[in-house]
Amino acid sequence: MNAFRRWAFDPVDVAPMAALRIVCGLLVLGWTVSLLPDTTAFLSPDGLTSGPVSGTRGWWTLSLPAYPALAALAVAAVGMVVGWHTRVWTPVVAFLLLVLQRRDVYVLNSGDLLLRELAIYLALMPCGDTWSLDARRRGSRLRAPWGLRLLQVQVSLLYLFSVTAKLHGDSWQNGSAVGKALQLGDLQRFVVPQSIATSLTVSAVLTYGTLLVEAFLVVGLWLPRTRWLAIRLGLSIHLGIEATLLIGWFSLTIVSTYLAFIPGPVLRALRRPARMSDVSPQPS
Repeated sequence: MNAFRRWAFDPVDVAPMAALRIVCGLLVLGWTVSLLPDTTAFLSPDGLTSGPVSGTRGWWTLSLPAYPALAALAVAAVGMVVGWHTRVWTPVVAFLLLVLQRRDVYVLNSGDLLLRELAIYLALMPCGDTWSLDARRRGSRLRAPWGLRLLQVQVSLLYLFSVTAKLHGDSWQNGSAVGKALQLGDLQRFVVPQSIATSLTVSAVLTYGTLLVEAFLVVGLWLPRTRWLAIRLGLSIHLGIEATLLIGWFSLTIVSTYLAFIPGPVLRALRRPARMSDVSPQPS
């Protein structure tokens, strides 16, 4: 119990939470803008569905006018990015994402849901205590990381259940899953050459490699000795998916959660630009 208390409640640098806040706000802005061309079709009473579909009714499906709701979401996302009244705008972002997404669940994918979950976790964190306008008024400080720990556990569980589900699929067991995905014409972002997409060897390497990487990420992100390797491997997998397949906001959102595992001092060092005063003067 003492070890758990130290892990969950001993104050830590809030830089990872602040970095997550900024990136999440930018992703929400992008998500909002990407929805604008299809707002009428997806969210209006004259669109694909006249109202919330069966099984999604409740207080979380308030019938908000689509365009004003998206405008409010964009304003709240900007508030998150700059860190102005963060404790107000972050829950507003999470709530508006929930309301808008539950309006028509048929147009969602896992990337939309993951972005919403990230916003909910950020609402539980003191993510405005540094790199924000709020911090200029109050000053930065160490805070309990329990909200951050919940997100870290969620990321590990995501990969754990992903691997478990894939191991029950025939295409993942026989090594053809990635090859089949690369041949789905309606999901292609950049067309992969047929010699690669139809190669059984390439498909097997990428399929089993993906399983190994995701299994490694379950624990590799936690351990200091393996953390950077895990992040590199995860980035290679998800950015490769982002480059070849149209799967919404999933890849960008999942790689942003890796910020939760990077220590605060490391993030501050990466953010701090090199200064001329750090360079020793040369003798004349």
